Amino acid sequence: MAQISKFDNFLSRLSDHAEASKSLEWSGTLKDYIEIVTNNPKIHMTAHQRVLRMIDSRGVDRDESGNIVKYKFFEEDLFGVDEPIHDLMSYLRAAASGSEVSRRILLMYGPTSSGKSQLAILLKRGLEQFSKTDEGATFSLSESPMHEDPLCAIPEDLRHSFHSEYGIKIDGNLSPIMDLVLKEKYHGDFMKLPVKRTFFSERGRIGIGTFVPSDKKSQDISELVGSIDLSTVGEYGSESDPRAYRFDGELNVANRGIMEFVEMLKVDQKFLYVLLTLAQEKNIKTGRFPLIWADEFVVAHTNFTEFERFLAKDEMEALHDRTIVVKVPYNLSVDSEVKIYEKLINQANFEGRHIAPHTLTCAAMFAILSRLKESNNQGLSLLKKMKMYNDEDVEGFTKAESSKFKKEFDDEGMVGVSPRYVINRISSKLSEDNLSSITPLDIVRSLKDGLKSNPKVDKKESERLENVLLYVLEEYEKMAKNDVQKAFFVNFEDEIKNLLSNYMQHAEAFLDGGQVSDEWGNTVEPSEPLMRSIEEKVGISESGKRSFRQEIFRKMLRSNSNYQDHPALKDALEKQLFQERSAVIKMTVSSRNPDEEELKKINVVIKTLCEKYQYNTESANQLLRYVSSLMASK
Repeated sequence: MAQISKFDNFLSRLSDHAEASKSLEWSGTLKDYIEIVTNNPKIHMTAHQRVLRMIDSRGVDRDESGNIVKYKFFEEDLFGVDEPIHDLMSYLRAAASGSEVSRRILLMYGPTSSGKSQLAILLKRGLEQFSKTDEGATFSLSESPMHEDPLCAIPEDLRHSFHSEYGIKIDGNLSPIMDLVLKEKYHGDFMKLPVKRTFFSERGRIGIGTFVPSDKKSQDISELVGSIDLSTVGEYGSESDPRAYRFDGELNVANRGIMEFVEMLKVDQKFLYVLLTLAQEKNIKTGRFPLIWADEFVVAHTNFTEFERFLAKDEMEALHDRTIVVKVPYNLSVDSEVKIYEKLINQANFEGRHIAPHTLTCAAMFAILSRLKESNNQGLSLLKKMKMYNDEDVEGFTKAESSKFKKEFDDEGMVGVSPRYVINRISSKLSEDNLSSITPLDIVRSLKDGLKSNPKVDKKESERLENVLLYVLEEYEKMAKNDVQKAFFVNFEDEIKNLLSNYMQHAEAFLDGGQVSDEWGNTVEPSEPLMRSIEEKVGISESGKRSFRQEIFRKMLRSNSNYQDHPALKDALEKQLFQERSAVIKMTVSSRNPDEEELKKINVVIKTLCEKYQYNTESANQLLRYVSSLMASK
């Protein structure tokens, strides 16, 4: 009975969806449409305005100064490409204003798998959904194969007064076929032209076009601009008769929406000249046929190598001048890279496979470190640079300096390991039959093994990437020890908060020149040994102790005692606690033949790792064995 109810519920939702879709449909005449658009002028949009409004409609996140830091339209699918997105939005805002920028092609370039295609796909899918909303409602001439703007039927001599009265600017002309339909079928009475609401669809070839280059010798320009239907030439008497033309090229169907040009710079130059005419004049030019007006957002993309060749060709100067370039490098943030892997893994079916903590982080660190360049600042190692780009506090540098170092190399992030390579190695490991859990060590081995079979990696590059993996292992050692040490505490958070409270009490007394109460209620001088023991764990010198205490005290007051907001203090407190317990931990995990008491402690630790730190029994045991080997070797 429950199954029938569930099925009926699903049928009901299908029915509701069909009814909702049907309710969005609208048809009428140009006269009816003019009444709608004059009452709501926002309905009339150019292609660039439509895409911009689609993105803005999802909302934005702003910083304290009111500057936009995130566009919610992209946040669930694209990670670590904030700068390219801001460049894209800058282009769209300028183009939507009606400036000359609207007569430019947007060209994204970058390494393979950096997110260029995904960004274009998001825009296309978003436009399909946006056209089904009230805000994105789009209307077109019902009989137009190019889904033309109905207002293009209004004669030129009436447009100025229409603009003055309603604030609606009309650009463009009817296509040759609609011009003929108006004259012959409606005898010039443009107010009777039928209009309908249009829903963009790439599959339906409505408002969204995609051009993919193939072999230069065999690819026909008609795929881009349409073609003459030779079978009808005899009927209509001329190849230039609009009725003998197929308006089925990608530029034709993309009118009023988006045209994606994949690997633009790989096509024959004659294709690029068509784009030049479209960009500059908003016209599609074909042989022996009148110009065809088109309003569309052309978003092209290409790889880094092709782009460099393009810049070197003097004969491409005209296209250089009509192109707005957006660089899309690889992501350089570890946290964002992890989100990329999580998204791709969730799209697959790896049911029953457990991914141990830090596994994806280690994979991400490998990818990011492979993309970074050694800074000219000798104090900034690759590991420090990686942490800085991940918005972490790095000793000796401020967060504000991150943007300065990102400008040090123009091509940083343009080479290195792609997310595709990493996710291939992760997926390969997750697919193995004999593993129920994969760990950071598993993924490090898998990444290393994959280098041998990668045709793009020569011996020199392989050695470089193997050294990168050593950096990753160095960082993972710290993470592994940290997890084990935390698991040995009955209540780590409470103990660290007690230590923090004790430190803050003594630091405050030191700064105020006061005293503290000891456990017997007597007032004593603040304990310098206690404070220095903690501070020395993170390299605070004797001369720097006062400024450190002042900074920590000020920050803790601001953050309501959340020590985790201050990495240096967090690191110092954890190291202090771990030092106090290190002997017990080492003895327990390194014992080859643990006695009953030690075995009991180990089981408690494994249980804690599973319940509090997202391990499973297998990965927790592997972690203890790994940490045991590390402690035994030191």
